Amino acid sequence: MSTKKEAIPHTDSDMVEDPEKHLSECEDAVSEPNLKMRDGVVLMPQPSDDPNDPLNWSWFSKHAAMFTISYLALVCYVAVTTLVTGTVPLAKSMHVSKSTAVYLGNTPVALYAVAPWFWSPLSHFIGRRPVLLMSNIIAIVGAAVVTTSKTYATCMVGRVILGAGGSAFWTLGPASIGDIFFRHEKGKKIGVSTLAIVVSPFLGTIIGGPIIENDKLGWPASQWIPLIFMGVGLIMQIFFLPETIYIRETRAHPATISTSAPGKPTFWDRYGIHIPKRSEEKQHSFFFIATRPFVLFKYPAVILSAFWFGIAYMMHVGITSEIPLIFEAQYNFSVLGVGLSGFSGLIGALLGEVYAGPSLDLIAKRALKQGHEWRPEYRLKAIWPALITVPGGLIMFGTSIQFGNAWITPLIGQTVYIFGIEIATTVIQTYILECYPRQGAEANLVFNLIRNLFSYTSPFFAQPMIANLGTASPFGLFAALTVFFFPFTVGVLMWRGKEIRDKGGDPGWSRD
Repeated sequence: MSTKKEAIPHTDSDMVEDPEKHLSECEDAVSEPNLKMRDGVVLMPQPSDDPNDPLNWSWFSKHAAMFTISYLALVCYVAVTTLVTGTVPLAKSMHVSKSTAVYLGNTPVALYAVAPWFWSPLSHFIGRRPVLLMSNIIAIVGAAVVTTSKTYATCMVGRVILGAGGSAFWTLGPASIGDIFFRHEKGKKIGVSTLAIVVSPFLGTIIGGPIIENDKLGWPASQWIPLIFMGVGLIMQIFFLPETIYIRETRAHPATISTSAPGKPTFWDRYGIHIPKRSEEKQHSFFFIATRPFVLFKYPAVILSAFWFGIAYMMHVGITSEIPLIFEAQYNFSVLGVGLSGFSGLIGALLGEVYAGPSLDLIAKRALKQGHEWRPEYRLKAIWPALITVPGGLIMFGTSIQFGNAWITPLIGQTVYIFGIEIATTVIQTYILECYPRQGAEANLVFNLIRNLFSYTSPFFAQPMIANLGTASPFGLFAALTVFFFPFTVGVLMWRGKEIRDKGGDPGWSRD
């Protein structure tokens, strides 16, 4: 009776049920000749001998794929935020109030929260590459609708389409990057993707200001210019972003996803598309795949860390949406000046990632070289600067606008705040992906849902609070909430994270 090799998707836990136990065993057996190492570090996950394994891709192939994902995460959201600096002229053009025009800026944020719940399950059926290609095309269509719209309703439809398409890169991007790099590399690599996400609102305002200020271009150009860059990204996808899901053969797990029969490459294989095929007994409906991420809401490692980050991130969109209104009225900024104010956030994000990515990788390398049992909670040690700078930046931003006269002070506050946000984004996202690596895409869904829903709501209450109480109160309130919730969320995970995860067990459905 012949035996059949069984296949599972490539993840950090490819070889065993318990990746932490396996890592400990690997570290105790470093001298074994079959254990692959690099620069004294045990490679986790262990790569196969197949050159098509993403872990075995060349340096150029890996970084070209990473850059393409990060580039599209950036430019798709830049298309969302370039319009924000033109809130006032847009309101005049569409014959609506300024407060109504603000909704055109923040509505795509809601789509970034909910649309990935369609993209992620779809990627399980047809693969990540076709989903990312399709979502980019949809984002291009959305930008085209906005730039040609003559009414508020049409513009809003285009913004919804733009947000729905661009959202896929925020959810599937980090998971795809996690497929092609080893554990001790992930902090810095995922940090590149999170940096693109955090800087995109500010880069959008920097670009949008001069475009909208130009009488020959105006606000429509703030959409068709990013549209061109998204088209460039589509070409990059075709050549530099193949399918990152790898079907890894092992005897450790029951079969869940089977590869195509070996032989002549299919039509789709020639274009880098490898559609996952599940065995008949493991077939599930789209509804089942789409709803299973809700299971992760009961896992504290995901929900507690994502909740705290949502509180910290909540005023990110609040600041972005309020700056055009406040700075034009209080400091007599032009549209160009509002756009250039985005440099403060851009500097903060860059400085934050200079700290976050290398710190996370240093923590992992030390633990792996010293032979310590790996715990994702080690990553959380890098978050301390964020606990100081996030509330500190919010307080500086709000109080300096209400009680000060200089426009530079709130921009410094924004720099400090975004410095902390970039650190928190990289640390929390890397932590969540490592806690449940086989459910990385689904865990990222929960993370992005909370982040974007929280931030989407901020413009709705920030404006009334500022009108009634001034700017110091709302920003001071969220500074206090960030500090208050930390010990009950991230603090608990730092203290008892491993015990909490062990008690909760593994979601167990990654094997479909």
